[in-house]
Amino acid sequence: MFENWLRFYFITEIPDAPPTADGRTPLFVAVPDKGMDRIKEDYSHLLSIVEDMNGKEIDFETSRRTVCTFVLERLDGKVMPRDMAAVILGSAIFQAQMQLFNIWVQVYESRLDETFLEFGEWRNLFAQWRQSPGAREIAEKLLVSGQSAVGSAAETTQ
Repeated sequence: MFENWLRFYFITEIPDAPPTADGRTPLFVAVPDKGMDRIKEDYSHLLSIVEDMNGKEIDFETSRRTVCTFVLERLDGKVMPRDMAAVILGSAIFQAQMQLFNIWVQVYESRLDETFLEFGEWRNLFAQWRQSPGAREIAEKLLVSGQSAVGSAAETTQ
């Protein structure tokens, strides 16, 4: 969620940068000093994510690698049993929650874009939305489809 929040508010195009292989203008994460100070103050436990992304070109692979590195270096074997991160990240429940969060961002994108919202506000808005009947229904469908996919994959590998 934090990495998504960073990209949502702090991503920028650098017009004079050479185009990517597919001809697009590269995207960079640019967190201003004031933002860095605020993140250090309020979310110091997530600071390494910002440090890994800030001022660098960003794409899907870079984002994924940053989050995975954070989880492996800061959480796996420290706040959860060693090697548990892979189990959690691959679980149907986690995948459903990630999809649910992405749906929320898409549905509320215009509202989130109206004004800058602190990361804590994002978390609160998402938590409130998750309690709505519509979000609960979506979550249930995502979980059922995720469990079906996991079951099908397990049957295929046997």
